[in-house]
Amino acid sequence: MRLAKLESYLALPLNLAMLELTHLDMEKMSNQTLRIIDANLNRIGEGLRVLEEIARLLLDDTALSQQLKDMRHEMVRVDLSLEQQFLQARNSEADVGINLEASGEEKYKEIPETVLANARRVQEALRVMEELAKNPGLPLESDKFKQARFNLYTIEKELFSNLMRRGKAQSE
Repeated sequence: MRLAKLESYLALPLNLAMLELTHLDMEKMSNQTLRIIDANLNRIGEGLRVLEEIARLLLDDTALSQQLKDMRHEMVRVDLSLEQQFLQARNSEADVGINLEASGEEKYKEIPETVLANARRVQEALRVMEELAKNPGLPLESDKFKQARFNLYTIEKELFSNLMRRGKAQSE
């Protein structure tokens, strides 16, 4: 029953969250805006990949693995001309945030902490994209990122629950 409920939530079209920009749209954006989009797409892809690997290789959960893989591919898919624009705007060497660390940002002790941290990372990046999309003149649709964020809340809950059940079963 719970799997059917999860599938009904996740049956929402993930392609709604895809970044849909053309090369011409990108040429109209400042390098700073391109850098924000690039950084957040990278965060989304990296965080989803961590969650996907845990679902696939630790939990052997085909359904969650597929959902995360599909979401990752839909969210970060851009064509070559767009990727070129991102790369040209990227300035990693001069990024003032490269050496910033938050207090409490340390190694995770347990896999569930890794899941929560990466789910939050993706959710925050989706929220940045959602808010950025509300700016006039930017060809982004905030509702698409909002829907993806809410889809991920559901995936996070199921992934975390599966990990907790697995841990409980192993300790018995």
